[in-house]
Amino acid sequence: MTPPHCGPGAGACRGRAARALRLAAPAALAALLLVLAAAGGASAARCYASLSAADFPHCSLLSPSFALHWAVRGGNVTLGMDADTGGGPDAWLAVSLSEGGGMHGADMIIVAGGGAEGGWRVIDAHSLEFAVPLKDTQQDVSLVGQPLSGPNNTVAVVTRRLRTCDPWDKEVLVGVPQAVSWAYGRGYPRKHIARGDSAVRFVPEAGGLLWGTNSNASTSKAPTPAPAKATAGGAAAGANATVPTVAARLFAAADGAQPAIAGGRKAGPAGGSAAVEPLVVRASRDADDGGGGGTGAEGSGSLEPILAVDVRMPNITVPSNATTNYLCTHVTLPHDRKYHIVGMRSVVQSPLIHHMILFACETKPPPGSGIYSCLGIGGGPGCNVYYLGWAPGQMQALLPPTVGLPLGEADSTYFSLQVHYNNPDAEEGMVDASGFQVLYTPQLRQYDAGVLTLGQNAIVIPPGQPIVTMPPSVRGARRAGPVCEVLRVCPSTCTSQLRAPLRLLSSGLHMHTLGRAISTQHIRNGTELPPVGSRRFYDFNFQSADAVPLASSLLLPGDSLITTCSYDSTSRTNVTKYGESTQDEMCFNFLFYYPRDRNFAFCSSMDSAGDPGVALCGGPAQVDAVSNALQQIQEQQKQQQQKGSKAGAAAAPPSGPGDLAAVPALAPLFQAGALVRVPPNDTVYAKPYGRQCPDLSYGLPLQKHRELALRALSDNSP
Repeated sequence: MTPPHCGPGAGACRGRAARALRLAAPAALAALLLVLAAAGGASAARCYASLSAADFPHCSLLSPSFALHWAVRGGNVTLGMDADTGGGPDAWLAVSLSEGGGMHGADMIIVAGGGAEGGWRVIDAHSLEFAVPLKDTQQDVSLVGQPLSGPNNTVAVVTRRLRTCDPWDKEVLVGVPQAVSWAYGRGYPRKHIARGDSAVRFVPEAGGLLWGTNSNASTSKAPTPAPAKATAGGAAAGANATVPTVAARLFAAADGAQPAIAGGRKAGPAGGSAAVEPLVVRASRDADDGGGGGTGAEGSGSLEPILAVDVRMPNITVPSNATTNYLCTHVTLPHDRKYHIVGMRSVVQSPLIHHMILFACETKPPPGSGIYSCLGIGGGPGCNVYYLGWAPGQMQALLPPTVGLPLGEADSTYFSLQVHYNNPDAEEGMVDASGFQVLYTPQLRQYDAGVLTLGQNAIVIPPGQPIVTMPPSVRGARRAGPVCEVLRVCPSTCTSQLRAPLRLLSSGLHMHTLGRAISTQHIRNGTELPPVGSRRFYDFNFQSADAVPLASSLLLPGDSLITTCSYDSTSRTNVTKYGESTQDEMCFNFLFYYPRDRNFAFCSSMDSAGDPGVALCGGPAQVDAVSNALQQIQEQQKQQQQKGSKAGAAAAPPSGPGDLAAVPALAPLFQAGALVRVPPNDTVYAKPYGRQCPDLSYGLPLQKHRELALRALSDNSP
C-alpha cells in the first residue's frame, strides 16, 4: 500500500497517515506504522506522533522517551506504546501495573522482537522481585498488527480485558489513577536501557459507571438519625437524603482532577515574614495534551491563587549516638484568616530519613521548645492529628479542586514536624533541613478534608515465621499456630455515628520492613466491597497514597472497615513488637476523606487495652479522654498491687482479653460514643468480594497468594 501523499514536513505526513490507519487492513498496518516511525525524527516519543487521537482518545508522555496511548471500549483496553528504543528488530518495550512503582508484584505487558522463533511477540508476565519477569500461565494480551521499529523508535499496539480473572493480572480501574511503570531495551530479556514510574487514569469517564459498579450504594439509604448539619466546609447534608443524592453532590466536582501549578514564588520558612507572591492554578479541560495522562483538572477554567510556605527542620545535626531518632519542631502557619491546604511537595535532603509527618496541635505549644525528642509521643503533647506525611516512594500530593485541608483555625494553626532519622551506621556530622513545602490558598474550596487513622499498637510478632493467615481477632475467637497477621476493626457501631456519607479519597498504608501485605476491607450489610486500600506486595521502599476505588469510595453510616497487616519474621530471632524504631513494626492506614468530621479522626479495636471486642471511635478530644481514663485505671491497679491488695483487680482491664465495658470508670466514655462494642458480625460477611474472579488488585487470599508466589519462583522460564 502506498502511503498518502504528504506535503513538506513530517507532521503533515503523520497526521494524514494516522487518519488512514483507521481504514487500513491489517496487512497495511505495518507499512503505515513504519512510515510514521520514520517520520518521527530524533524524538518519536511524543503523544500522537505515530498514532491517531481518533483511535486513542487518551495519551500520557510517561517520560521524554516513552508515550503511552490508550482507548477503553466496552470491557477492553487498547494500549499504543511509542518509545525511543533506538529502533531495530531486537528492540523490546514494556508497561506494567504495580502497587507503588517498580517490579515488586508488577503485572507486565512486554512486546519484544528478535525471539527464538523470529518476529515480534507479546508476553503477559509478572514479577515478584527485581529479576527477569515470569510468564503468566494464562496469556491475556494480544498484539494488534505487527510492531514496527524505525530509525529511532518502536511503536506497538496491544489489547486486553480490563479484568481478566488471572490471579497474576491487575484490574484496570475506573476513575482513579494507577501506578504505571515503563521500560525498554534491546535483546529481551536483557536488562532495560531506560525505565521509570508514572501514574495514569485509564478510565476517566466515571460518571455513568459509578452506580453500576456498586449496586448497594445505588439503593441504600444512609441511616442518619440525627438532623441535618453543616459540614466542615460549609455544605449542608440532609440527614435523610438517599445515598445517590448525597453521592451525586460529593462526586459532582470531578474531584479526581489534579491541577498543575504554574510558576510563582514561595513564602519562605514557616512563621517567617517574607512577602508572598501567589502562584496560579489554572483549571483546564485539556487533560490529554501529552503530559496529563488523563489526570488534568476538569474544572471551569477559573484561576486560583496558590501560596507556598516551607515547613522544614532548621539545619539540625542528626544524632550519631543512636540508630533511631525521632526529632520534632513546632511551627506556626498562617492564621490571619482561614485557608485551605491544597497540596504539598516533600523536601528530602538526607538519606537517613525514614519518614516525616506534620501533626496538627489542638493547643498552642509552649514557647521556646526548639528541637525536641518525640519518640513514642506523636508530635508531642497536644499534637496528635495526622495532617501530611512522607515515606519512601512519595514525592508530592495535590488534593482535588473542590477539597482542602483547613488551615488557620484554632486546631490548624500550630503544627509539629516530626522526622524519623534512621542512622544504623552512626554517621556523624549529617546536617538536615528536610520537610515539606505546603501549598495553600485563600480561596476556600467547597469541602474541608479530614484524615481518618485506622490501626493501632497491639503488635507482637513471633520470630522465624512466614506469612500465616489467621481469623479475625474478636473476643472468643480461637487462635492456634504462629501469628504473623494483625487485624484491626473500625466497627459499624462507630460509623453509625456519622450523620452523612463520607467520600474516601486516598489510602496511605504503612508498615515497616517486616511488612509483606496490608489491606483495608470495606463491609456493608454483610457484603464485601472492593478494598479501600490493598498492597499484596508491600514494599517499604515504594510507599505512596493510593486512590480509593470508586466502588468503595463512599463510607456510609453502618459500614465497617477491617485493616489487616501481614508480616514475615523469618529474618528475626527475637519477638518484634509495635514501636517507632525501624526494627519495630506498625500497622496503619491513613485515609483522606471529605467532608471532614471533627469527631471522626481515629477508629480501631482496642486490642492494646486487652479487649478487641471494643473500639475507640472519635476525634482528638475523645482519644485523649480514653487514654487518660485507661492510664488512671492502670495507675490505680499498680498502686493496689503494690499494697498487696486484690481489690483493684476488678477496676482495671486485664493484660489479656477482657471486657472494658464492665469497667465502671469507662461507662461515661461508652455513653458518649468514644468507646463502642464491636459487633461479631462486622468481621463476618456472606458475600466476599472477588473470590470468583481473583486478581492482584483485590482480596486474593494470602495463603493463595503465597502458594502462587512459591510456584512462580520455582519456574525459571521467562
